Amino acid sequence: IFLAYIHMIIHIINLCTTYLQSELLQHRICDEHAHALCGQGGKILFQQHDISSMADELLSKDAARLSDDGIKVVKERVLQSAHGFLETTSTYDKVQAFKCPELAAELHRPLSCQARQWVSSNIVFVMTFCVLSAGLLKILWSIYQRRALSKRAEQIYEQVCEILEDNAVSAKAGNSECEPWVVTSWLRDHLLSTRERRNTLLWKKVEELLLEDSRIDQYPKVIKGEAKVVLEWQASGSLSGKIKKLQGAAGKTRSGSVGAIKLAEEICGS
Repeated sequence: IFLAYIHMIIHIINLCTTYLQSELLQHRICDEHAHALCGQGGKILFQQHDISSMADELLSKDAARLSDDGIKVVKERVLQSAHGFLETTSTYDKVQAFKCPELAAELHRPLSCQARQWVSSNIVFVMTFCVLSAGLLKILWSIYQRRALSKRAEQIYEQVCEILEDNAVSAKAGNSECEPWVVTSWLRDHLLSTRERRNTLLWKKVEELLLEDSRIDQYPKVIKGEAKVVLEWQASGSLSGKIKKLQGAAGKTRSGSVGAIKLAEEICGS
């Protein structure tokens, strides 16, 4: 019984060794084929002596655990398994050769090689997708810029209204030397940053909003010998201030209002 048990263990070891070595041999042959498919100088066709040499190289690593007879048996089984897996073909000089199946070789290709070959075979689709994606991104960016420009123009427009309204109230106060109008270019240079001044569309959008506002008059005026365009608040009362109290202005709006009041005071002082 003990000897039968020992023989069974040896048989199981031989089977496992055969399976592992067969898988390694097939893997190496398919790797060579995959490198050839990727243009990396691999080998596709293998003759009998090539496969036998590869099997000897693999089995030499386990020689210490197998007898000579065991190595011979395992090698025969490995070669039989490899022959059953590989495809048989002929070389240009009618010599029998073996190769990894095309499907298995393609699966052994590296991901980078697969991606490169997929792009090459679908170049029209890839180019079309890239062009459409670039066009879509450009459209989305243009929409975002227009919305950002409109939002910033509305913020500046509100500040201009606050400045003109506060300036008009100060001009009507008794013993005040403040003029009821404000030069347009002064407001532009004060409210716009240096970078924003380069964007001519921003102030143009602000001017469009000012022209649509019936509470504001815009007319030419000669100041110190130079022709200027001035803005003047014509509405009575402080309607915008009441609306802001009802709506609850945000922190930025409140800080903008304080800046507007200070600028109005500076204009009156000057």
